[in-house]
Amino acid sequence: MRLITYEDSLTMPENKLEEIVHGESRIIPPVHKRHAYLVRELSMRLQAQVDPREHYVIAGRPGLGIERVPLTYRIPNLMVFRTEALRRDRAETADNDPYIWAIPELLVECLSPANSKGPIQELLADYARIAAPEVWLLDPNLPQLTSYRYESGALKPWLTTESGQVTPLLLPNVAVGMAELWEAFGA
Repeated sequence: MRLITYEDSLTMPENKLEEIVHGESRIIPPVHKRHAYLVRELSMRLQAQVDPREHYVIAGRPGLGIERVPLTYRIPNLMVFRTEALRRDRAETADNDPYIWAIPELLVECLSPANSKGPIQELLADYARIAAPEVWLLDPNLPQLTSYRYESGALKPWLTTESGQVTPLLLPNVAVGMAELWEAFGA
């Protein structure tokens, strides 16, 4: 099988339900509506607490570029960027490049029972490849948040919690209450 290249991807029809991982297309089903409610709640809480001149919260389906050869892009449920990093990304990439190549300060994935993104360790390895400072894995079925922080070339478990307030590493003035997230999910 021929791997999909970065150049190929620029001419392919847009598919919001696809990630390309190590040159191979992976169709991911749409998120369950309860996961969407949880991600929306988290997005609103983060947006309410960050300075929009400094940080930009994206919840949705933009592709996050991991590497061009072999092409890998992921579609996190939520990303928080420094606005300056997004400005640089826009200035340094072509208009027809659909991917964001900036490194988010926080990545969030809401896990589903189907684990549609593939093995968690592969997902974390892709995010470690770009040196993402922090990744949150939300498992609303437990309910539990696990925070991984980048250290020595890998994302390592830092915190696992079901309740209380969580503060992202690079957003020290932000606090996210777990109870509100699980309530939005319906847990």
